[in-house]
Amino acid sequence: MKQNFIFTSHGWSASNWLAYALNLHEDILCTHSARNILANKTDMNSNDSLKKNLKDLHEGYVSRQNRSLDETFVEIEKLGQARLYGSVHVFRLRDIPVIVEKYGSPDRTFQVQNLVRHPVSLVWSGYGQFKDLFRYDLNELYWTTGKVLREAKDFIYHLSHKYDLYPGDLENLSFIGACAVLGSLKLDLDGLDNMRGTPNVFFKGHVKMEDITKKPHVLAESIKILSGEGILATPEYLEKVYTTGVVNQHKNDANKTNAEARYIKFSGWQKETFSYFFNKYNLQGAYEDMGYDFSFLEI
Repeated sequence: MKQNFIFTSHGWSASNWLAYALNLHEDILCTHSARNILANKTDMNSNDSLKKNLKDLHEGYVSRQNRSLDETFVEIEKLGQARLYGSVHVFRLRDIPVIVEKYGSPDRTFQVQNLVRHPVSLVWSGYGQFKDLFRYDLNELYWTTGKVLREAKDFIYHLSHKYDLYPGDLENLSFIGACAVLGSLKLDLDGLDNMRGTPNVFFKGHVKMEDITKKPHVLAESIKILSGEGILATPEYLEKVYTTGVVNQHKNDANKTNAEARYIKFSGWQKETFSYFFNKYNLQGAYEDMGYDFSFLEI
């Protein structure tokens, strides 16, 4: 019997790694990203791949909310035979209630988990990606700069004057933009509230990137939950997954460290910028409930 899962994610949270890891299981077929591509390559979303497939990615951004969940999974099922079909980061939590409102509840049954990451580490990863992405993806540059201006124009004036900062400098704009994207995490939390009670869509909790990438039993438990306990992660499978190594690492993540150590290295203006957006979107309580620590923040 075919079963289906959705691993939602904002991104910048090892979603490439997770999709690739799930697709390594002989009974699972998993796709990744707005392109909805089979997660069978470690470099599927490298900078070279993104530049080559930028048009497809942009079209995927639009189409993810412009067809039903069932239609998307018809496309996934065409990619191969499996007992469990699923996706990672094809959808964000905020997409699902929009899709259901437009097209109705799905005929298929979906188990849903949400991949999360400490917001400090997420911003650091996004900062690294934006430094590359803004140079060739004008759509992303336009969208992110617009968000900064809509959400924080007065704050940017303040920041520029206080620190004699050039906000249009690529390095500076990349960091500011990554912080502004924290607003998307709030949209996901709101989306979860709107998704609850949707027929045939069952939310099975948040999964921390920091756990699933390091603790085999966490991945094994997710597979068990997403498959309705019908598929197990064998020791051989888990060994194969956890010897794969890094998949699609953004340049700022090369130095492995925790959120507190990253935050300590922020400059004064970076700490103030992070705090502005983090507080603006009121994320602390929800992320503390997920098990994250913010005692080190200067807020």
